[in-house]
Amino acid sequence: GNGAAHCGALSSAMPVEAEGIWEVVLGTSNGGVPVTQGEDPSSASSGRLGNGSFVQQLAPPSGSRHILGRRLHFAKLFGAGPETGWVTTSLKEKDFVARNYDVEAKDLKPRVNEAPPPAVPADGRRPFDVIIYGASGFTGTLSMEHLDAVLASRGGAGGGCRWAIAGRSAARLRPLAARCKTGPAVVQASGPEEISKLAASCRVLLAAAGPYQRCGEEVIKACVEQGTHYVDVTGEVPWVREMIAKYHDAARKKGVMVVHCAGQICTIDDLSLYLLAQKLGPLKQFREYFASSGDMTGGTYDTNIATFKDMTQDRLQVMRDPFSLGGKRRGGVRPEDADCSEALQDTLFPSLWLQPAYSTPTGSRILRRSCQLFEEAPGDRLLYGEALTVTIRDCSFSQQAAKKQIAMTAPPPDAETAKVMASAMMANVAGGGGPKPGQGPPHETRQMYYSDVYAVAEGENGSWAHVHYTGPEAYEATAMSCVTAALTLAEEGERLQPASRGGVLTPAFAMHGSSFVERLQAVSFGNGGGRRMTFEVRTGKPSEDEVKEVAKAKMKSAASTQADIMGGKLKAYT
Repeated sequence: GNGAAHCGALSSAMPVEAEGIWEVVLGTSNGGVPVTQGEDPSSASSGRLGNGSFVQQLAPPSGSRHILGRRLHFAKLFGAGPETGWVTTSLKEKDFVARNYDVEAKDLKPRVNEAPPPAVPADGRRPFDVIIYGASGFTGTLSMEHLDAVLASRGGAGGGCRWAIAGRSAARLRPLAARCKTGPAVVQASGPEEISKLAASCRVLLAAAGPYQRCGEEVIKACVEQGTHYVDVTGEVPWVREMIAKYHDAARKKGVMVVHCAGQICTIDDLSLYLLAQKLGPLKQFREYFASSGDMTGGTYDTNIATFKDMTQDRLQVMRDPFSLGGKRRGGVRPEDADCSEALQDTLFPSLWLQPAYSTPTGSRILRRSCQLFEEAPGDRLLYGEALTVTIRDCSFSQQAAKKQIAMTAPPPDAETAKVMASAMMANVAGGGGPKPGQGPPHETRQMYYSDVYAVAEGENGSWAHVHYTGPEAYEATAMSCVTAALTLAEEGERLQPASRGGVLTPAFAMHGSSFVERLQAVSFGNGGGRRMTFEVRTGKPSEDEVKEVAKAKMKSAASTQADIMGGKLKAYT
């Protein structure tokens, strides 16, 4: 998400909070939020407050009507626009100006670190190797922490890696940069022109700001135009399909690698299939049993809301098509290719009943795209199989339990139902039932979460092998994955051969030929003492008892952690 710690749309009966710090979070298309000289919206205009500006709320004058509870009297602390005036805080469920609890007035005066993207020197050497854009969001902050720790472990000035954190508010980034050991620069960038300059100032841009369907394309467009490699952690299939259609050919011609879905939601699946294809050669089938304990952040929740709110019948069809990102096999669409819509007994381990894993919709389509990309690059000499089937599932021990989970996670039947679901989710957040953007599980809670995955494959030659993956909480794994991908792009460019292998890519295809897997497994999150990401490639199938034990342990862990949250020992999010 964008990381803004702000309240939802105010009700018509609720006055704005007294004397807080507020931030412009959604300026209108023609330059920001309108400011008036008086409380009445029809009073004389004073100009506009720019996106990312911070203001101090002033007490309303005596006799103020406080129109609809949505008018804010302010004095500007930071940013572009009038020094004082009145603004509308929200309208039609959209926040224009929102309360920010992360900063204080003393952090905003004097104006510091309001640095635009630097110019590229005349010699063409870019100022930065890696920039994290959207570093103030939950995932962006974790990514910053991990990159800083990895570079600090190299000694000196981060082993020579020059990096920066960027976003639309330098004031929010400043305290984050102060926490880092390796001294990243702080760059403020908002709007197409500044984002284009930002892309031109680095070799790799890691985009952590979402929902990507709302704010991601301008970053990709800038990276392709400026010849800058790009990494993100999206899981938004319709948007990825749009980016492939718009930018794959242009990125390929310019030798730019645009790497989507480089977080937990696809990297584990993508690498497991990649490693098994390397071991066995072309495959008949890939079956993954994905056990993960955890919860979502406000950014992910906000992305889900945006996905449903912006749903169309065309996008819904993309979500239903198992080959919407490519990779259709010679036999066409087979029953095994469909997402999980009914509780079926597993064919390999009959004591298990199959239900959707949270990564099923995105992960399976990314794997099929990897299959196509390798087929289009014969020089890589890695083929996944002409009749390969991809199945990614979670497991239950009864048909009834699997049916219940399928009903809870079923996609909307049509676009109108999706919009109703979005409204219900928004009401849930407004009522305190879900995390807001910028919120997520704190460190103590994340230590209780983990993933344990068995990926099993059968080769065309009849041989079997499997990967046993174990790793940390999902958002820590996401930070580790995307940061490692960005560093690999920055430091192993020759091995990745972007000039001949560029385009809109998957993690496995983009990282082929590099030390990406070894780098991922080398350190834990933040170079601390937590769980590492491990990929153990083994001959044969795992035993049914091994897979069952993983499923049992996940259920027990999830129940225990939820009990601690309900009992107040842990917090679901902060």
